Amino acid sequence: MNRLKNCGVAVALLLLSGLTLQAQDSTALNQSEKTIKKYKPFDANLQLRSLYIWRGFKVSDAPISDVDLHYKSKDGSFQAGFWGGASLNGNYKEFDYYVSYTKKGFTLSVWDINNFSDFPNANLFNYNNGSTSHFIDAGIAYKFDFKLPLTLSWNTIVAGRDTYVKANGKRANAYSNYVQLDQVLWQDEENSSLHVFVGGGFAFGREKNFYGDHPNIVNSGLTYNKDLILFKYHLPVAATAMFSPEHKTGTLQLVANIF
Repeated sequence: MNRLKNCGVAVALLLLSGLTLQAQDSTALNQSEKTIKKYKPFDANLQLRSLYIWRGFKVSDAPISDVDLHYKSKDGSFQAGFWGGASLNGNYKEFDYYVSYTKKGFTLSVWDINNFSDFPNANLFNYNNGSTSHFIDAGIAYKFDFKLPLTLSWNTIVAGRDTYVKANGKRANAYSNYVQLDQVLWQDEENSSLHVFVGGGFAFGREKNFYGDHPNIVNSGLTYNKDLILFKYHLPVAATAMFSPEHKTGTLQLVANIF
């Protein structure tokens, strides 16, 4: 009888400890979920680049740092912020504003791009198309939800320094366009992926446009993304090999996302 009592007590203790462990595991899981789902409306990110390429242009030959200070809605669909970059040798300087909205694979964005590297006396509030350092870039993109995603994007410069002089001597907007296809060729579960991309620049009714002297492929190449782990610190990096048939140039860029 005593043995049965002892066995019963032991079983009861085991069940109780099991329930306690389950409760602790459940509490830890709930705390983890709360941590994951915690909403931060404002954030800032820092990147370092070996040089800076953008849509086929080699914007800076020297290494640059860039900062993105932004607000993001709770569902992550709306984002607005400021983006700025500067080269280590001081030759490149940029300060932009942007808004974007993403829903069901579509992304709409508007950027006020202000690269004032070649404007030593740039006025931040000058939007006169004959003298401004700004240009306004509006874009739409759609990400096809394939096993290996494909993204198609179209951007048009709607205002600013993308201009030409008409036969009557008046200055007019060129409305240059940039269209790009980006296809993921390979990806794994460790956040590594390989993309191939190709982008063309053109303006309706004109040969010369913001991206080159002719309608042409201005930006093509490969991008390899990898999550580099250094002493338990995750450092996402991306290496891009870029070729520009229009500019007859090519280069290699490395980007590290510091935080």
